[in-house]
Amino acid sequence: MAVVRLSSANADGLTGVCRGDTVELRLPACPAAELGWRWLLPEALRLVADRPGTAGGRTLTFAVTASGLHEFRVELARPWEGEAAQAFTFVLHAP
Repeated sequence: MAVVRLSSANADGLTGVCRGDTVELRLPACPAAELGWRWLLPEALRLVADRPGTAGGRTLTFAVTASGLHEFRVELARPWEGEAAQAFTFVLHAP
């Protein structure tokens, strides 16, 4: 079981993982105080931790609980607005 580290630079690409791996996603700082990160996860990813990162960013940690192709999205948005100011989509492949 490995720790796979991702950042916004890995968005829109395919990342290989294994079932049982841990994925750490480092997100950039929010440019405005009222903006926050939200995430949309498939059932195969379980949120393990949500911690403040360096320089105002955020680090999310997920457990990969199943094999398959898993797409997830993180969005930077105001909680009361539906549209995201910024969004990243990631695809994990766990054989």
